[in-house]
Amino acid sequence: MFLYVGTSKGLYKYNLIKKKQIIIFGNWHKGIFKKPSKGVFGICKDFDKNILVAASRERLTTNHSYKKSTDTILHFYDPKRNLIIDKVTLNNIYDIHQICYFNNKIYITDTGNNRIQIYNIETKKIESSINIGKIRNNLNHVNAIYVDKNEILIGLNNGNKDNFQNSQIIKLNTSTITFNDFDALEHGKIINLSNIYHTHDIENIDNDYLISASDDGNLISLNMNKSIKSLPIWTRGISKNQEHIFVGKSGIASRQLRHSRYYDGMISVLDRKNLDLIEELNIPKIGQLNEILYYDE
Repeated sequence: MFLYVGTSKGLYKYNLIKKKQIIIFGNWHKGIFKKPSKGVFGICKDFDKNILVAASRERLTTNHSYKKSTDTILHFYDPKRNLIIDKVTLNNIYDIHQICYFNNKIYITDTGNNRIQIYNIETKKIESSINIGKIRNNLNHVNAIYVDKNEILIGLNNGNKDNFQNSQIIKLNTSTITFNDFDALEHGKIINLSNIYHTHDIENIDNDYLISASDDGNLISLNMNKSIKSLPIWTRGISKNQEHIFVGKSGIASRQLRHSRYYDGMISVLDRKNLDLIEELNIPKIGQLNEILYYDE
């Protein structure tokens, strides 16, 4: 029973039985002139190959006018062999957040470009995109994605000061994504999350979708469009197993301190049936906690 934890200091593996963690890879690249990445912000499972994919934020395009991360590296990790089996660099992916695997493709939140990029694992190329409107900048802070054979859900944080409003979910039929530069605002259903702000994550649990309202620490049910559990503030990352729901919590501090190795994260363990809090797990010295994924080896 393990949780993989994406943080500003890299990817960690937390043993739920022993209550201990190990680092899978850190945020420093090898090489004397290399700079650190911004850490791991998305994790998903390739169900067909039974491997994990972790996406790190990078600034490899150094001459770019965009001030934050401009690229991503997808790290393909085999848990059974404890081995990174491949790494793919994708340029012009701005401030990646959640990623989701479906049908040999990885759906990537390209937050700074207000879109979802669709990466084909077989061809190792971005094959198409789902745009949020016509503007390719960080207007809606697209930071959450869920995909299955029936539908696609895209989370709009809407927390930017120039476009501050309640968060939204766009729901699309998966079968309608038939061409490149598809506009989700034209073809999807927009669900307003009433009085809910600064959201992250979309996790499918028990015929519902759970969302983190990070700033308030609330766990949101999309079906009910309201909070169903109050947790410590700045929730990030939701995962599950048969008995439990796991909700991550990032530290609250300046960005510099949140990224330091002296900062702790936390995971709340909830009973899946009634959402009772079972325990809180402290994950020490990981920096900012961005994402979690349960995996039973």
